[in-house]
Amino acid sequence: MKFLILPLLLLSSTAFAAEPLTKVEKGEVELLLAEAASKLLYLERDCGKPMDVEKFKELAKIKAFSEGYMTIEGISWERVKKKAHQGYGMLKIEAPLGELCDDYRAQIKGNYRFLKEI
Repeated sequence: MKFLILPLLLLSSTAFAAEPLTKVEKGEVELLLAEAASKLLYLERDCGKPMDVEKFKELAKIKAFSEGYMTIEGISWERVKKKAHQGYGMLKIEAPLGELCDDYRAQIKGNYRFLKEI
């Protein structure tokens, strides 16, 4: 059994060695993360759900992986932040009184079932 586990571990570690993102992929990942961040900003500011930036960065890896990207290395967090604030502005125009709170809470809970309720 030990002889089987070691090759499988080596195989899995090489299979998950992520290649760097291309310039186009970086833009796609940044846009994907900015959209998620804008919803989290909405939840924080309009729904009373605090957001931890470091936890967001960890969840960003999971979000990118779930969308088919093996890494988020090399993305610009400043661009993500800028786009997220622009997206939040659009959400605020669309639903200025927190009308989207329940929808966004449900989306986050559906995508990240392992998160405990705040």
